Amino acid sequence: MSTTETKQWQVGKEIIKTLKQKGYEAVFVGGAVRDFVRNKVANDIDIATSALPEEVKAIFKRTADVGLAHGTVLVIEDFVPIEVTTFRTDGEYEDHRRPTDVKFVRSLEEDLKRRDFTINALAMTEDFHIIDLFDGQRDLENGCIRTVGNPLNRFNEDALRMLRAIRFTAQLGFSIESTSFEAIKSRAHEISFVSVERISAELEKIWMSANLFQGIKSLVKSNLASHLPGDHAFANDKWKTLGNPQNSSVCWAYLCLLNKQPVVAQLAKQYKLSNDLKNQITQLVKATQIRCNGFFTIEDLYQFSEDVLVQAEILASKLKDDNEPLQIDKLVHLKKSLPIQSIRELAVTGQDIMEWFDKPGGPWLKETLTQIERAVLHQKVTNDATYIKEWLLNESNHKE
Repeated sequence: MSTTETKQWQVGKEIIKTLKQKGYEAVFVGGAVRDFVRNKVANDIDIATSALPEEVKAIFKRTADVGLAHGTVLVIEDFVPIEVTTFRTDGEYEDHRRPTDVKFVRSLEEDLKRRDFTINALAMTEDFHIIDLFDGQRDLENGCIRTVGNPLNRFNEDALRMLRAIRFTAQLGFSIESTSFEAIKSRAHEISFVSVERISAELEKIWMSANLFQGIKSLVKSNLASHLPGDHAFANDKWKTLGNPQNSSVCWAYLCLLNKQPVVAQLAKQYKLSNDLKNQITQLVKATQIRCNGFFTIEDLYQFSEDVLVQAEILASKLKDDNEPLQIDKLVHLKKSLPIQSIRELAVTGQDIMEWFDKPGGPWLKETLTQIERAVLHQKVTNDATYIKEWLLNESNHKE
């Protein structure tokens, strides 16, 4: 374990001990336990307890309300935040997404029964003893994703669980147990009940996974892909060639580029992507399309960042079998060899130019700066104030 992870576990153990000293049951639960069993790094450590939220808050000095309606209190010990949630069962589900109410219980078994998959229904004591009521360890050993109880009931309760199952195939490299998989196929249309934001969040996790193509295949075979927003090329065989970039913007861009007419704005709207991510995808798609039609020009090298150029080069090689590859190190060298990387690197400023021509600012100034920028970029003039002034006064198209 890393130092940070070890500290999380140690703080978690102390929280559990404190709760038990007060007469409550408390255990580690969720993905952290699953990762512990697999000897993987746990990102978030969660605790479940028989103590009610107000009882948890009364026991610990530093807490924050992060989900009281669902029984969750953030306990902060030694500057480490740990979510502590009361054992609970869910009421009826009316919208295939959220229970109408949550009932707090004192039984760990009742709490574990409501969880989605057996591999996520493991619990662990503070001395690292595994509590496994649904053969989750066996499923971990066999690389199997299986629902807790009847899969039709689990997916009817929360349609997002279907997409979560697909995500776990991509993250863990596991396969979905046949009964659970057939249930997803029969309920795939109900993914429409889930908000676009939640769908996008799951796709983001798939994009960042180590078994991307396995996840994409499961998405298509389960029929979920055909019920996701838009009409995108999840079924395209070229997903196999992409590998595992574990890069969100690259995968969104690839999904867009596999369409007959890539329209980033449409994709971003359908999946409610942030403006920042939309801009990243736009740059990648634009650069990749340029590269698929030929080599990058000086202007292309200049307008795109090194990272975009490199990713576009890789994407172009995946999309076009006949695309003559350009070595990445050569591409990076070409980019770095440009006289300037942005207009900010010019040796002159707008103030300099106004003084040379004794004129106030205006549209002419921006045009002149652009003219200098292009001249320097194409090495018509050295990026030096003296040379630029001489060139501008004697050789440029600028008119006083």
